[in-house]
Amino acid sequence: MMGVAALVAGLLALLGPGLVIRWVLIPLGLARLAFHATSLADWVFAADRRGGAVLAGAWALSRSRRHDEDTAAWLEEKLVATVPWVDPDELAKAALGEAEPVVVRMIAPLRGAGIAALALLTAHRGDRAGARALFESLSFLDERACPSVARQVATRWLAAEAASRGDWERVAALCPVRLWQSGDARLLGAVARRLLAGAEGASDLPLWLYWLMAPHHAATLPLVRRALGPRFERDEPAASPELHAVPVVEGDLWGRAVALHATTLLKGDGGVSGEDLRRLGGAWDAVFDEDAAVAEVRVRAQAIGATRAEVAVAAMRGAVIEDMVSLIRGAGIPRAAWEDLGETLSRSHRRLRDELLAELELIAGRLRERVDEARELPAPDEWRAWMALRARYEEAASLAGMELRRLAFPKVNSDVCHLAVWLFNQRGQRALSNGMFRWLLAEAEAVGDERAAELARKNLDCGV
Repeated sequence: MMGVAALVAGLLALLGPGLVIRWVLIPLGLARLAFHATSLADWVFAADRRGGAVLAGAWALSRSRRHDEDTAAWLEEKLVATVPWVDPDELAKAALGEAEPVVVRMIAPLRGAGIAALALLTAHRGDRAGARALFESLSFLDERACPSVARQVATRWLAAEAASRGDWERVAALCPVRLWQSGDARLLGAVARRLLAGAEGASDLPLWLYWLMAPHHAATLPLVRRALGPRFERDEPAASPELHAVPVVEGDLWGRAVALHATTLLKGDGGVSGEDLRRLGGAWDAVFDEDAAVAEVRVRAQAIGATRAEVAVAAMRGAVIEDMVSLIRGAGIPRAAWEDLGETLSRSHRRLRDELLAELELIAGRLRERVDEARELPAPDEWRAWMALRARYEEAASLAGMELRRLAFPKVNSDVCHLAVWLFNQRGQRALSNGMFRWLLAEAEAVGDERAAELARKNLDCGV
């Protein structure tokens, strides 16, 4: 190990730290050496030396062929180490001779490079969804708080991960083909466009040139060959076994609705579409709006000695709506895909909206309660807590539409703002706070809350 350290020291002196870190230490998977070398290279991550060093180490670790939890934990500990900190207001008073500044130790500010490092460490531990969310969260950070290297790492990882899932539209959006891009990102972008657009009339030469300029020729050659093949057809989802509904007598509204209901439930979360929901809602509307169908329930209720058929009808309608809400949530069907004026879907929408609002208020309320009680989390976990709330909010908005978004925003805005102010004023986590305010501003503008938007703009002016 001493020999390796001596060799690295010589290379650092001869070539400079940037080249050695990027082209020697990271490709060789020397995570700890990459961390220490980057810590010494002030000019590489001038505004975020600690986060940049952890990013270099995590990047090197991701290139290693084996899982190394000890090194991953060691790097994460470096990210949450404490540093001396002085409140800016106290520092200003000290400059005027009004008071002595009080120096406290607190967790080092987390910025873009540190979040990118967390994402790589999360991916190293096998949590691709968590890594994807962390990388995507970099888009909320101010450019001053997120070095270009961190964004480049995020783009390349997200593009490769999307390609592994066959999401070529996402790859094309992430990697516009530009000469100044990294070779692998440029190649992925070119492959995505070729696969999506087809090969008719297109020259093969540019794609081969992009392949030659990209690294890992052996690994990427099958991808290029696929792109140069026949016109790409999007992979169709695996066909589920065909379901056959129970034969229904013509005019039997109850029988048709029940059979369609059972068939839709059997499709499972992944097989239900917005059109399925509209069809099912229409079938139940025909039942509950048809006097003859409701009268049939009364007759059957009387036959078994029940005296209040209306109660039975209401209970059945409630059960139908409960199933509809479960289908919408399970399949994650956006509101726009099943929006309908029918009574059954309208009631389902109201039930779904109320459930989602209650859940969001509970999550946001717990966050505010923790801030009020000053129960601190490490900076990475504070960012993850906000990410979790934002994800639930955006999922709820997708499922229930703009109405829920407008109803939920005041509570979410108040509690996230409370957290962001605390992180900025008391915790020194200015970059995280700024990122939260950037999201709140975008949401305030989307829902038309100018008062909240103005407050977010004022808070953003405080910097990072």
